[in-house]
Amino acid sequence: MGGSGGSGGIPSSAAAGMAEPQYAPAKISVWWDIENCQVPKSCDPHLIAQNISSALVKMNYGGPVSISAYGDTNRIPASVQQALNSTGIALNHVPAGVKDASDKKILVDMLFWAVDNPAPANYLLISGDRDFSNALHQLRMRKYNILLAQPQKASAPLQAA
Repeated sequence: MGGSGGSGGIPSSAAAGMAEPQYAPAKISVWWDIENCQVPKSCDPHLIAQNISSALVKMNYGGPVSISAYGDTNRIPASVQQALNSTGIALNHVPAGVKDASDKKILVDMLFWAVDNPAPANYLLISGDRDFSNALHQLRMRKYNILLAQPQKASAPLQAA
């Protein structure tokens, strides 16, 4: 789940990496593409939600945080699922086998979230998939703050969104 720089931090869209004043107290919705960014084997899944929240606080984001993970839960060990659920991470089962099904589900849910949560608000996407670049660009144009946490192999269009 580490971002660029290898520190495991969450890079910000703000130039200095700190929250801009209008976004600091705003809601933060975390969208985790668990298919493309799996729980690292070396990471205790009980600590993931706290690690995300702590990284956001270090960047001066103080708003309420919600975390949703998307993927085929049949491919996630039961102990990991239980750990994630116990820390407030909402697991959304998207069966494998349908191309880009998780991405489409995340996109739809992200856009519905925008309808219910007007800007200023923050999106944190944990993915390396380029399928999100247009939606993130559109959200940014509507005054939402976009944060990315991505694997080193993340696509250039996603990073440019």
